[in-house]
Amino acid sequence: MRETRMTEKLIVTVATTGAIHGKAANPNLPEQPEEIAQAAYEAWNEGASIVHIHARDKDGAPTSDPEILKDIDRRIREKKCDIIIQHSTAMDYVPRLPSDGRIKAIEMNPEMATLDITIPRMAAFSGDQVFITTLAEIEIGAKAMLERGIKIEIELFNPVLMDEVYYLINKGLLTKPYWINFVLGMRRSNRAYMGYSPKLLMQLVDELPPDSMFSSMGIAGDEMSATVQSILLGGHVRVGFEDNIVYKKGQPAESNAQLVARTVRIAREIGCEINTPAETRKMLGISQLAKL
Repeated sequence: MRETRMTEKLIVTVATTGAIHGKAANPNLPEQPEEIAQAAYEAWNEGASIVHIHARDKDGAPTSDPEILKDIDRRIREKKCDIIIQHSTAMDYVPRLPSDGRIKAIEMNPEMATLDITIPRMAAFSGDQVFITTLAEIEIGAKAMLERGIKIEIELFNPVLMDEVYYLINKGLLTKPYWINFVLGMRRSNRAYMGYSPKLLMQLVDELPPDSMFSSMGIAGDEMSATVQSILLGGHVRVGFEDNIVYKKGQPAESNAQLVARTVRIAREIGCEINTPAETRKMLGISQLAKL
């Protein structure tokens, strides 16, 4: 087991909106570009240094349309906000990478992008179906991001697939420090994913490659437990409406910023300070932004 955190500051990622929930689930969930940009700005003011972005079309449906993503990015920067912009590539793998190999969510060169290590996908919410994302398709995504100088966040949904992380490292497709996000608590909606437990998170940390850093997120009711334990284990955290739309049972969250503020408050109460975006860029090896 690696040592618990001593002096390293905490990186907080905010996932403002995902590809499943809409305003029917929580009317405060942002969908349109200005709403998403404003949510990112508010979360940045509370201490988030990375924003994980999914886009929605004018009807609120998930999309990886490059023009919509560029619009969101532009609006964030117009707010003089230096938060690190990270795009999700999940919608480019639905259910698999298109035949042209195009990954539209990285065509505007965001600073970071996610790469899901989710080869088997059995989605209960869409019936008993198995979707296959091949290792070759994952390699295509990693190579495309590497060539563009985009920092990759590996999203790990199943402990068995830690071997695929080592595979990508051995192929030279990930850059140090390797940045790995553990997605915990998905078991109820997808039987191929991992539920949260304290022992499982400790196991995952033990299996990390050398020269890696990790972040953890918990879905719905697992958010608080997973993120607090991640802080205690020396990791980092992700919170936000993509993962959890309530502040506590029976009380919808008011905003992404509210969830970030709670996480920051808890971290500081246990002696952990919060990274700025500039500090996070330096820690992850991302080029610093020009003055906004």
